[in-house]
Amino acid sequence: MARTKTLSAPEVGGEAPEFQLPSAQGGQLRLDMRTARGPVVVVFYGGGWSGEDVAYFKDLASKEDEINLAAASIVGIGRGEPQDARDFVRETGIKSYVLYDYAGVATREYGLLEKDKEHGEHARPATFIVGPDHKVRHAWVGERPEAGEVLAKVSEITGLPKPPEEDGEAEEEKPKRSRKVAKGAGDSEAAAGKAGAGEAGERKKLSPEEREKRRAERKAARGDGQNAEESGSGE
Repeated sequence: MARTKTLSAPEVGGEAPEFQLPSAQGGQLRLDMRTARGPVVVVFYGGGWSGEDVAYFKDLASKEDEINLAAASIVGIGRGEPQDARDFVRETGIKSYVLYDYAGVATREYGLLEKDKEHGEHARPATFIVGPDHKVRHAWVGERPEAGEVLAKVSEITGLPKPPEEDGEAEEEKPKRSRKVAKGAGDSEAAAGKAGAGEAGERKKLSPEEREKRRAERKAARGDGQNAEESGSGE
């Protein structure tokens, strides 16, 4: 009687087994389709999706947007039929791809397929973070890391999103820039004030004779302008 070869789970630093499975959202998905865009959080769960599975994926869903902002994506894989996968998506609220591995091919390749009298053939829970180079960067087999820990590990790989202290520094720069702008505006107003004061001072310094001379010059200029207009109309 032939014995089925038991595969071990991929270790950190090793190559992540490729898979191509149907999705609850429709179509087929390959692992390399996601790693081409960044790290992938591959999460295996039991096809029967226990309350523990649902609670864990709800936890992941709460950090899903942040994980995506860190340039990573989540892919869930469970044993079961297509309708099971669709129901699981609705129950957990996860927006990421959830694949159904009803033949157990990917589950077996990742060394997670087990069989016992109580549960029959089932998948051990496991989470792998696969890098863009298709290497396993982090692995949790038989356990579930918290969603916050997953986000932290992904951020270590991509450097995204920016740490809060960097954002804080940027916020601190804003008041400084505002103060500089306000100071510049104040300097301009002061300069304008000085210029105006200078003109006013100049007017005050004119003697009565000088003021009379200026009035005569302005009157003569207006007279020249009127003569020019009359000459033009005569032609």
